[in-house]
Formats: sequence, structure tokens, C-alpha cells
Amino acid sequence: MGMHGTGFNNHIVMIGWSDFGKAVVDQLIAAGKNVAIVTKDKDNIDIIHEYYSSKQVFSLFSDYNNFDLLQKLNIQGSSIVFVNLQDDTEKLVYILNIKKHYENLNYVVTLDNANLKSTFQSAGVTYTISKHEIASKLLASYIFEPDVAVYSEEIIAFPQTDEHYDIKQFMVLENNPYQGQYYDKVFFDMKKTFNVVLIGIVKIENGKRTLYKNPSETMSISKGDYLIMIANKNSVKKLNKFFAIEEGYIS
Repeated sequence: MGMHGTGFNNHIVMIGWSDFGKAVVDQLIAAGKNVAIVTKDKDNIDIIHEYYSSKQVFSLFSDYNNFDLLQKLNIQGSSIVFVNLQDDTEKLVYILNIKKHYENLNYVVTLDNANLKSTFQSAGVTYTISKHEIASKLLASYIFEPDVAVYSEEIIAFPQTDEHYDIKQFMVLENNPYQGQYYDKVFFDMKKTFNVVLIGIVKIENGKRTLYKNPSETMSISKGDYLIMIANKNSVKKLNKFFAIEEGYIS
């Protein structure tokens, strides 16, 4: 039942189990991420054990409001907490309560009502995603620009083969050769060296993450920036060595 706790670090914590949550975990596991799940339904523990290796997924049977027991998920060492509860109201109440115990963590929720985005952001949620908003945009794209829709759907999914592409992000460490160089030079060098397309930069400015999509040629790369790129699995293997860090967000 997970009573001994997990040693995962920089992992994803998921509060609640559902079919949608399983689909998310499948993508995370395919991307090589570890996940710690808490569920208040004992039957779900057996289901989780059936689907996933304990080396990748840790499960805990507990009431969600037993916040002290969440330490067994090493929640404070997680990269993000995914609150996967039944409805928007339940999620909002839970966010307000859990932040009293774990204030300085990153939180993500999916919303049924996109109009509640600002409410959740004010409550301290880092990322709010509307499932209906994303689905409607993709459906509209399939209607009038189907090739773009196919490309979009494939690019956000985890690649199934070494030749399939998706979007990756890598953090720039202090000893990275790209630190201090301009965006245009890095753009062409990455295409030539790794066969990847650099499409954006995330900079931490005044404590906030700012995304620059297709930035100016003279934007300088700095330590702590995240470079966002389109790459396949073959390229990612080389990028892991070059950046000296695994792809993804580092908390």
C-alpha cells in the first residue's frame, strides 16, 4: 500500500486515479518519467500495480486530506503535482487546502470550465489546462487545416519510434557551450549538429517563466534558460549528453 514511501526525486505526483489519469501516466512513463500516485480507492492500487513497474510508478492508499502522509510520495521533491480529482470545485478546494501544507510546489489541473482559469491561478496553480478548449481547437483545425491538425497531434504525443518527432525542452547549465550565444547562431548550429529545430526559449524573469516563441535573432542564451525544440528520439540521445542533463523541467 506504499506505506514505506518512495525515493523518487524530480518526479510527478498525481492526486487521484482515473481513466484520464492513466492516459497521462502512460505518456509520462513512455517519456521516462517517474510518477507517484495517491488514491483513496484500495482497488485502484491493484490496478496500478498490474499496469506499471514499481521502478517507475509508486502508489499510496490514503485519504487525500491526510497531508502528512503525502510525504511518503516525497511530494516536496517532486517537479509538479497533478491534482486529478472529479470536478472543478473539488479541485479548487483541494488546492487551497494542500497549499497550506506544501506552498512552494508547482501544481497543474485540468478544468471542465475554462472560465475558471484565473480563479485557479489566483489560488496558486502553476498551470491550468482546459480539456474542452484543447479538444475544440484541435477539432476545428481538423475541419479546415487537417494536415496541420495531424502534425499538431503527433508533435505533442510521445514518439513511438526513434524517427518520430515531438517537442522537447532542455535547461541551459553553467558550462553549456550555447550560454552567451545569440539565438540565430544556436538555431543553425542545433539544426546542423543535432538535426533539431529550435522554436523557442523560456527565461526566468522576476521570478516568473516567460516564453518567447520564435525569438529575435539577437536574443542571448543565458544560464537557467530552457531551449524548446522539435526533435526525434535519436537526436534526444545526443542532446542529453550535450546538455549534460535530462530533457524536461527541473524544479
